[in-house]
Amino acid sequence: MASIAARAYLALGMFAVLLNAVLGGSDALYDGIGLVSGCVVLAGVAVNRPRAWPAWIGVGGSLLLFACGDMAYGSGAPSPSFADGLYLAGDLGLIVSITSLVVFAGGRDLGSHLDACLLALIAGVCGWTLFASDAMSEGTVAARAVSLAYPVCDLVLLALLLRLVFVRGERTRSYWLLLGAVVTLFVSDGGYVLPFVSSSYQAGGWLDAGWLTSYVLFGAAALHPSMRRLVRLGTERGPSLPIRRAFLLGAGLIAVPSAIVLQRLTGSTANELGDDVALMVVAAVVVVRGGFLVRDLERLRRKVEESERRFRLVFERAPIGISIGRDGVMSETNPALQRMLGYSGSEFARMHYTEVTHPDDQDVKQQIELDAGHRDAFAIDKRYRHKDGSFIDAHIHVVLDLEDGLGISLVEDVTRRRELEDQLRQAQKMDSIGKLAGGIAHDFNNLMTAVIGYSDLLLQHNDPGPDARAKVDAIRDSAIRASDLTRQLLAFSRRQILQTREIDLRQVVTRMDTLLKRLIGEDVRLETLVGSEPVIVRADQTQLEQVVMNLAVNARDAMPDGGTLTVAVISDGDTAVLSVVDNGIGMDDQTRERIFEPFFTTKSLAESSGLGLSTVHGIVGQSGGTISVDSELGRGTAFTIRLPAARSVLLPAEPALATLVD
Repeated sequence: MASIAARAYLALGMFAVLLNAVLGGSDALYDGIGLVSGCVVLAGVAVNRPRAWPAWIGVGGSLLLFACGDMAYGSGAPSPSFADGLYLAGDLGLIVSITSLVVFAGGRDLGSHLDACLLALIAGVCGWTLFASDAMSEGTVAARAVSLAYPVCDLVLLALLLRLVFVRGERTRSYWLLLGAVVTLFVSDGGYVLPFVSSSYQAGGWLDAGWLTSYVLFGAAALHPSMRRLVRLGTERGPSLPIRRAFLLGAGLIAVPSAIVLQRLTGSTANELGDDVALMVVAAVVVVRGGFLVRDLERLRRKVEESERRFRLVFERAPIGISIGRDGVMSETNPALQRMLGYSGSEFARMHYTEVTHPDDQDVKQQIELDAGHRDAFAIDKRYRHKDGSFIDAHIHVVLDLEDGLGISLVEDVTRRRELEDQLRQAQKMDSIGKLAGGIAHDFNNLMTAVIGYSDLLLQHNDPGPDARAKVDAIRDSAIRASDLTRQLLAFSRRQILQTREIDLRQVVTRMDTLLKRLIGEDVRLETLVGSEPVIVRADQTQLEQVVMNLAVNARDAMPDGGTLTVAVISDGDTAVLSVVDNGIGMDDQTRERIFEPFFTTKSLAESSGLGLSTVHGIVGQSGGTISVDSELGRGTAFTIRLPAARSVLLPAEPALATLVD
């Protein structure tokens, strides 16, 4: 509603200005426009309630003073008169009010204040030198004072006008109306103080039209609701000003001397003292402005250096790879990316990102859309090629400045994380299978116990014939094998009862030397490597012997043409390490991922139950250790078992338990 009122008032006011010009100047109409405009400004303050309400009230009061001056001027009193006092009071009030509005609008930058003052001073000195220096020397002291006061007020008004222009941010409708009001007021006042213009003044002419238009624009600006905030300050600061400010300094040093020279070349009356004073004032302001400019440039330099230092700190020491460049060229890369992919910075600077991208990942949809300018950022998983030809898994974030073309890529190596995720999924799967197998094994073992018991009763209390005894023995043997199978399932599911005690892992291996040699056959050479220091663990010796035997059997089967089996025991700080290494046929990746699954085997079902390695996995896990495997086709396999070392020294021998090698 307020914006409609502002438009309506603007339209009616401009019609009144036009009507005044058509009528050749009407005192009543002229005075009415001034009074109404002042009242409208005060009404706008009451309706819109801006933060800068004192400044707007000052604007309304200044317009009322102008209107009173217009009425006093119509009485025909000689200058200087009461009307001049009202006009000058109105100018002073308007200067104070607009200064407050500039400050409220965010114009608090001292450099911009000096820029506006310097431009206004240059314009004023040049205008006075070229057009008005001789006019100021005529008349009484009061007349000369009034004649000087008007242009001084106009110069201050010009400075405020320029300062309004320098305010940064989103300019509202009220701002433009206020700016237009100040421009028209300055043009009319400036025209009036110039002798060759004021001498041809006519009522209802363009000077009156300019003054009245400024009154109407002031009123419209106050009525519009955007007067609550003339400029909406944004986060962007806009372009830097050093070039413009340097130009102002140069203009200040050139314009005034040029005006003085032109004055003397044209033969105008010269006021040498005034010219010298004006030149000194401009020079002083230029020096002050230059000092502030140097200060601003020094601050800017320090900020740039600090920004560069922070950027370099992040760029050089970031744990993830960073690449910066245009058109896909990796112009600048950080050390993390260079270590990740094996290339130097100079090598990267000549490479396109596709040269280090896996062929299957070069045509991803997000990258195509970014290259086409349809998006400015994306994040995906992709593979990169290392300098040695291997590939790594990476998660990347790419950001592109569509206007500048500068792109930044953040590359995180997630190869190890993917491996850990795969291990976690495998562990969860094995845990689920173990729970299932353990539950079945308990019930199945109870059934087999009954079968074995009844078989023994049949054999003890009856005297079956040879055929019947053979059948009962076959039943008993099958039940025993099934019971052994359940024990392996219990070992895999980590539900068997362990007889743990402190043992020397070296002795476990050395005592099995003879058994292992018979187990692996003559074609396979056994090497046992142990240190001189005890390697103490707390575990079930029988179960550890079962682990070594199962691994030895697998190694023997992997070396059908013979080879070398190495069993080693070392101490690695708080960890005891048992490794079983063969130089057999090895395994591919698919087989290696499944070797610890129960019932998984690469042999026939008649040769293997598929529980050997799953039993090893269960025993090691129940003993608090871990097992890892490293294998490659044609190069053999290495199993590494890590068990927590016992904290205490080896205790005196307890009563020996029966083991697999006793």
